[in-house]
Amino acid sequence: MKPISILVLLTVMTVPALAQEQLELPSFRSNLYNANSPEGIFDVLVHVDGEAILYIKGTDVRYMLLGGAPLRDAGSNYRQPIPEAIFGSFNMEKKAGRGTAVLVETPGPVNNYTAIVRINDRNSGSDLYHIHLDWTWNPSDPSRPPGGRFSRPLNSTRNDPDEYDRGRNGSLTFQGRVDDVAVLYIRSDQVREEDLAGKPLRSERFEFSQPLPSTRLRSIELTEVSGRGEVELIEKPWEGNRYTAVVRISDRQSGNGRYSFKLTWRR
Repeated sequence: MKPISILVLLTVMTVPALAQEQLELPSFRSNLYNANSPEGIFDVLVHVDGEAILYIKGTDVRYMLLGGAPLRDAGSNYRQPIPEAIFGSFNMEKKAGRGTAVLVETPGPVNNYTAIVRINDRNSGSDLYHIHLDWTWNPSDPSRPPGGRFSRPLNSTRNDPDEYDRGRNGSLTFQGRVDDVAVLYIRSDQVREEDLAGKPLRSERFEFSQPLPSTRLRSIELTEVSGRGEVELIEKPWEGNRYTAVVRISDRQSGNGRYSFKLTWRR
């Protein structure tokens, strides 16, 4: 009986590892292919029966199955590869599919320029999903975005790891001046800012009580928010976005406005 017990245990232990395997799907060039166009399109068409995460890099489409049946290709095609560039814009639209599709991570240096989309089809049987990706960029100089938009890392006011708290509760306090729309990408004890419109963020200061952990959190929320516009936690950290919290600040009045907030979490 002992050898049988060991065999069963080994079988159970290997299931999670297999579930995390990334599988490849085909894609092909569109008749409108143009690698030097300042506007690109990638249409991902797949049959989904369950839940999966798509990874679209260059011209490759891969996926990790979270539940249900393996995905089946339905003619995914692209007008150009997703470039390794700074984007003026990067958008996702679900054009077909009865479930949900969420762009959890846009391409950038931190994810090796990979678009990550999570699809969840809860109904029985498979359904066709059409995920439309489009972007703008500067083909003549991929390191400079069109329209003056850019992304940059911000410097923390606390850099000594010995000063960090070690408890279950953590926080990030932030303040700065925003003109129009800015997005903050918060990962570990680093913050990257992207200006979607208006002038770059000014007079920014932030401090972590501890790094944002790379694990599932019991709770995370914005508190002590001040400013004349909107401050929103638009994406919570999870394994699909490499445990990154995303905060959007929208200031629609003329000039720049002062904003501050506290992001708190509990493990």
